[in-house]
Amino acid sequence: MKSISQISNFKIIPYIILFISILFSISGQLLMKHTMSQTNEGLFTWVFIEQLALAVSVYCLGIANWILALRSVKLSIAYPLTSLNYVGILLGSYYFFDEVITLTRIVGVIIIFLGVLLVAIPLKKSI
Repeated sequence: MKSISQISNFKIIPYIILFISILFSISGQLLMKHTMSQTNEGLFTWVFIEQLALAVSVYCLGIANWILALRSVKLSIAYPLTSLNYVGILLGSYYFFDEVITLTRIVGVIIIFLGVLLVAIPLKKSI
């Protein structure tokens, strides 16, 4: 069982900020896809510009959170965790855009996810 001093050494807030960054990134990408899928009326209508501004703003919130997270999270941990974007985009594409999820894609995302776990899980230091 971990002692309180060990738990206090692990700062959870930067990781929450990092995961918020990932969620904003996924949302921004899905909103961009939605915006570009609705361009039947033209690229320079007010509706298009408003939707694109929203999509880019959400994506920029992800970038801002990313920068905040990097203040405390090691880049060698934070960057691999952003590959969780693959999982979110795959699921979002399936749910919102009726894209097909093939067995190959599922296996690929599982491999990416396992790789992220291997990078993100801290190793015990040997004495």
